[in-house]
Amino acid sequence: MAKTSKATKRFQGKHLKHTIDHRRQVQRHNKLKGKKKEAKDEPKPEKKSTKPVFDDMSMEEFFEQDMKIPEPKKGYKVKKAGEESDDEDSEDDISEDIELDSEEDENDKASVSDGESSEEEDEEQLKEEMDKLAEKDPEFYKYLQKNDKELLDFEGVNPMDAISDDEDDDEEEIEEEKPKKEKKKIDINRELLTTWKKQLKSPTVKIILNIVAAFKAAVNINASEESERYTITDSSIFADLMFVGLRQIPQAIQKVCPYKTNSKGIRSVNEKHKDYEELFRILKIQHTAFITLLEDINNTETAALVLTSLQEVLPFYTAHKKILKRIYTAVVDVWATTKDVETQIAAYAFMNNSAREFPKQVLEIILKQTYSSFLKACRKTNIHTMDLINFAKNSAAELFGIDENLSYQVGFEYVRQLAIHLRTTITSTSKRLANSDNKEAYKIIYNWQYCHSLDFWSRVLSQQCNPEIEETKHKNKESPLRSLIYPLVQVTLGTIRLIPTPQFFPLRFYLIRSLIRLSQNTGVYIPVFPLILEIMTSSLFKKPAKNVALPAFDFEHNIRANQQYLGTRVYQDGVCEQFIDLSAEFFVLYCKSAAFPELITPPVIALRRFIKKSKLIKYNKQLQQLVEKLTANGSLIVARRANILYGPSNKAEVRLFMKDTKWETTPLGQYVVVHRRTREEKLRLLKEAVLEEEAAKKNAKAKDVEMEDALASGSEDDDVEVSDDE
Repeated sequence: MAKTSKATKRFQGKHLKHTIDHRRQVQRHNKLKGKKKEAKDEPKPEKKSTKPVFDDMSMEEFFEQDMKIPEPKKGYKVKKAGEESDDEDSEDDISEDIELDSEEDENDKASVSDGESSEEEDEEQLKEEMDKLAEKDPEFYKYLQKNDKELLDFEGVNPMDAISDDEDDDEEEIEEEKPKKEKKKIDINRELLTTWKKQLKSPTVKIILNIVAAFKAAVNINASEESERYTITDSSIFADLMFVGLRQIPQAIQKVCPYKTNSKGIRSVNEKHKDYEELFRILKIQHTAFITLLEDINNTETAALVLTSLQEVLPFYTAHKKILKRIYTAVVDVWATTKDVETQIAAYAFMNNSAREFPKQVLEIILKQTYSSFLKACRKTNIHTMDLINFAKNSAAELFGIDENLSYQVGFEYVRQLAIHLRTTITSTSKRLANSDNKEAYKIIYNWQYCHSLDFWSRVLSQQCNPEIEETKHKNKESPLRSLIYPLVQVTLGTIRLIPTPQFFPLRFYLIRSLIRLSQNTGVYIPVFPLILEIMTSSLFKKPAKNVALPAFDFEHNIRANQQYLGTRVYQDGVCEQFIDLSAEFFVLYCKSAAFPELITPPVIALRRFIKKSKLIKYNKQLQQLVEKLTANGSLIVARRANILYGPSNKAEVRLFMKDTKWETTPLGQYVVVHRRTREEKLRLLKEAVLEEEAAKKNAKAKDVEMEDALASGSEDDDVEVSDDE
């Protein structure tokens, strides 16, 4: 079948249905005329029953008859029989639908040839006859009115009227089909850039628009968009254009439409200004360039320049939440994923300044984006990324202190999500023996993202629920965030006890440190020591350890021990060190408390019992030293509180007990200071060893590559020599 022409397609889409309807009207009209002429010659029946219009023949027989297209009006071209068609089948179908009955057309040739006057006479005659029909047979006339009302309209119907003057539409389609002329692109040179700089001294909207268009074209230079009006080829001009777009354009915009500044220093845009709408359209174009630059940032200078420029035009975007969300998504991604601390600081400074200036518009977006982006970025945690992750936690915790009521709403939602995940996992783990599909359900909880989430919220509450901060910030009132302490502690305790095996002791240690920090900064007592004491009763100390040559296990950057470490002397020694370190860190929180002697009594008894039963001599000596420091500190407290006259019910005086004494000067405090220094030194040596090992691997790999290249080049030289000999 040949290809359908565009003219045929246009006819089928626009005129075919309407044309067929008109043809049917003409056929009915002519048929009725023939019936009326026959009715004049034949005697009229006394009674006329109501019958269907097509009672004399079926609908199929009617449309099977030969039809002929009537002569069109002037101004239309009729295709000759000899001309070729793009689609013969489609045109044949159309001709079959729109041709008139040949026999009826022969009866009507005389009236058509007589001209318009004869047609008008026939129409008047038919009207008179239909009026008589209404009087003689009103039922049939009503039937026609209901079922075929258009038949009673005797105005002249020309089928070609369906194809009304559509020349304008055809011309428009032809214009669309023609290829658009390509706009001539302007190459940005030094002269044009200098001219723009001079014009920016007294800027107009048109000048700003041209420069922003050039700026966008330069930013998207690798995208090679055909719609861009400007092109750039010189790298020096590119750098100058970036400077103009990021530094001078924001200043020019403020000259054209100055900001309003209230008493609190918050900027706002005068939306009634005559140029506001046009300037916003320009900045709407430019915000995509800002996002592109943020996604491709590779140094701190570029990041600072882009963020400073964005800070200056930010008031224009505050009323448009979608644009703000795109901008802050890009900024937060830089803050969460960059490997450069200075770039991370620049991104945090932008978020902090904008959140404090426009808290109602941007703070909620920033809080949610920082949390979600932070979780995505901390999926890969190791010795190289831990410092950046900790900085991200601490800086994000500061943002949650801007509006604590809003922070409580956001925090409650996310802590609740953590609790739901934990409950689901506990349910799945309890059914693990019955259903083998649930064996790995714990992985939803026992991963770095979940642990970092719990640690992050402990940092948020530690910073914002500190009694000293509450005293100055809330005037001795509690922070709204303090209500999140209890649910967070419960979720953390449930996470620790989910799988209490030695394999996940590193995760336990990590979360215990998080709880100790929370207790230290909020003043809330959290029963952490029972979690530490459970380690002593684990299977790790019930079986003799294996002497295997393995490097020391890194408890700081792992939450799970490899199978090769389990049951080894190296892992056992590491767990012992962590046990003593965490026990000392917990008890030192209360080393100046009047209740310290009562607090340490059960732990000291448990430690002494373990020392008697244990055969680990090295470990027993370390535990014995810890017990001695605890008892010495308890004796100090007993001596100090012997001279006081108030009781435990006097909370104000209890808080002032030994307030002037520094915790570092107590027996337990001195012991903890030494332990912290030792721990920091071990951590430093561990990092250096890891870095040296990685550097050695890289060097060895580089040497192997050089060796392979040398061998490859040597074999080529040998081939050349052999060919010369030949």
